Amino acid sequence: MRKLSFVIGATATGKTHFIEHHFSDENSVVLNIYDYQQKAYDEAGFKEAIPFSAQFRCLKKANEMHLHDIIEELEQGHNVVAEQTFFKAKRRIAYIDKIRKALDIEIEVYVMCPSDDRWAYNIKMRELSGSLKNYKEQTERDMEFPNPAEGFDKIYEVIDDEIFLRMDEPNLEITEKARRELAEEEERICKEDEIVNKRKELIESMKTRPFWHYCEVCGKKEFITVQDAFEAGWDYPPHMGHFGFLGPRTCGNCLLKDTLYWRVNTEKKVPIPVVVDGMLTTEEVLKEYAECGDMSITFLT
Repeated sequence: MRKLSFVIGATATGKTHFIEHHFSDENSVVLNIYDYQQKAYDEAGFKEAIPFSAQFRCLKKANEMHLHDIIEELEQGHNVVAEQTFFKAKRRIAYIDKIRKALDIEIEVYVMCPSDDRWAYNIKMRELSGSLKNYKEQTERDMEFPNPAEGFDKIYEVIDDEIFLRMDEPNLEITEKARRELAEEEERICKEDEIVNKRKELIESMKTRPFWHYCEVCGKKEFITVQDAFEAGWDYPPHMGHFGFLGPRTCGNCLLKDTLYWRVNTEKKVPIPVVVDGMLTTEEVLKEYAECGDMSITFLT
């Protein structure tokens, strides 16, 4: 019978080393989630720093690609070793439910639980910036140890060079909670997508319908289309900058250097936290964010 072996654990717990030494002689395809994460970041256009708001979506995409390839390799008759972090039961169950639906295979998991000395050594060898204390605290806080109720045939705990079979009593509450969380997460994602799509439709409609343009410098306002504003020299979204972000909002007669955007970024170097904390005048805030309809932005205080 084909076999899927998950090797999971925190950073620097020895997952890759374990795979190299325990699966090197087997006819297994190794699929490392790290490779899929890097691909997802690259496809999303994030070569270096990744905005926090985009990270979840990238990781979700990476998991989807990882799972797809696992199933594909298993369907082709290969055994698969999948390296993952898999702290949460819901992440594991999301995989297992789809795999069980598609295939009749054996699924096992190896949980890396190194001693402090081995973990500290791994961190030092990889020249990681985090400390053993930080990695341990995160793992103790976030890691949910796998349970047979999730759908595993065998669960192993790996402590340095020793492998122990650990089959706790099945706990159906774990799976019920995980599937409920997955359903809630999917609902939240759908709502977020709906908001994003409506926003895109609204911005697209602005190309053909007029809306109020406000100049933050002289106070001029005009009910015109995007193209009309562009031809009249306005610096205004969506041609110049983006709705919801700090940027110049000027008519064709006013200068960038007189805007709040200029003040924040150049002359007086007003830091963004100062802007958010409300240290600008009400007039300055209203000038910058007096935008059309539901596109208006309110500062957090």
